[in-house]
Amino acid sequence: QGQCCVCCTRRCEFPPPLYESMAEPSAKRARVAEEETATSFPKNKIKVLLLEGVSQRGIQMLRDDGFQVEALKTALSEDELVEKVKDLHILGIRSKTQVTKKVI
Repeated sequence: QGQCCVCCTRRCEFPPPLYESMAEPSAKRARVAEEETATSFPKNKIKVLLLEGVSQRGIQMLRDDGFQVEALKTALSEDELVEKVKDLHILGIRSKTQVTKKVI
């Protein structure tokens, strides 16, 4: 129910899968490219904290995509986590880390 960028200039009632099939291939490619590059906040300013030994490949993928990544091999205590999340945007954890109300 957003503006249809392919078949008209008015607000379209068709869900994207229906009107997308009417688009020319170049229009589809342009829309996909725009979606892939559009972010609401610059990626290089998004801070990510990964705990408990997340794989190096995963860490590198996020860094290659432009995120600021800090990765630790261990879990953090509740008090340590409270301090770490103050200016954090994304927290990646495994089973040992407990995200409590105090942390949030």
